[in-house]
Amino acid sequence: MAEQIRIGLVDDDREHLELMKSYFARFGSEEDIRFSVEVYTNGLNFVEEYKGDLDIIFLDIEMPHMDGLEAAHRIRLVDTSVGIVFVTNMAQYAIKGYEVDAIDFVVKPVEYYVFAEKLRKAIRYTRKNVERELVITTEDTVVKLGLSRIRYVEKSKNYLIYHTDDGDYKMRGTMTAAEEELGKDGFSKCISGCLVNLKYVSKVEKDAVYVDNVRLPLSRQRRKEFREDLMRYIGGMN
Repeated sequence: MAEQIRIGLVDDDREHLELMKSYFARFGSEEDIRFSVEVYTNGLNFVEEYKGDLDIIFLDIEMPHMDGLEAAHRIRLVDTSVGIVFVTNMAQYAIKGYEVDAIDFVVKPVEYYVFAEKLRKAIRYTRKNVERELVITTEDTVVKLGLSRIRYVEKSKNYLIYHTDDGDYKMRGTMTAAEEELGKDGFSKCISGCLVNLKYVSKVEKDAVYVDNVRLPLSRQRRKEFREDLMRYIGGMN
């Protein structure tokens, strides 16, 4: 099945929008990728309606009501990971895109091969930033959890309890399996029966780890390795 990528096209130039849509159709056919393309002709309307559900946004800089740079700043308030590519008539404006972590920019009129090069770059960015999900099967539900939503995993007899932003999920499993699943994604054991998402660690004491306001025990055997894992994570190595 072809990969699907969700695209936002925001531009007040309808002729240019049609050209870009044809480019996406051509690229999708050549690369076996399905694009779901949403079109907006008004930056203000796009920002007000945006729900954080796109992978890549091609955003015109010069638009009435709200220019692309202001729209990008507003988008970043609700979505820090979406890929943004600016489209502009004047390349000197595009340097401001670094303020909002834009991937790149293209200058009108856009040639197909330039477009294809920029789109490949944006797709690589998107694939890199897609969050891995874990499927949790409890007695009465199946839920997919993004790893960033899991604060810590706790063993309880033959079960694992996943403590998340949205509550707790309990499923059968072993801590060994959980560590194999999560150990390379910013998680570290504080004791043999507890695996912590290092993203949420607010403080480490001699014998305790704080996940926000929750105090978890830190064993003597794990103290050195846990601290090293945390330092690597903070340093961006994990």
